[in-house]
Amino acid sequence: MTTTQPTPPPTPDPDPHRLLHRIITGLLALAFLGYVLHEHPALRETAAAVGGLGALLLAALLAAGRIR
Repeated sequence: MTTTQPTPPPTPDPDPHRLLHRIITGLLALAFLGYVLHEHPALRETAAAVGGLGALLLAALLAAGRIR
């Protein structure tokens, strides 16, 4: 007769508030960017270009993560 080993219990998440931290950090970054663009309208074109490149980079990273 053979026996199987019991499945070990899942390990708890080391940081259960990780999603909350990411959301708050993102909102703070957007608020800071909004403030800077409000105070310095000349930076809007540069910010749009950098934001567009950042969005493309983020999309590429997310796509690469789904492939794995």
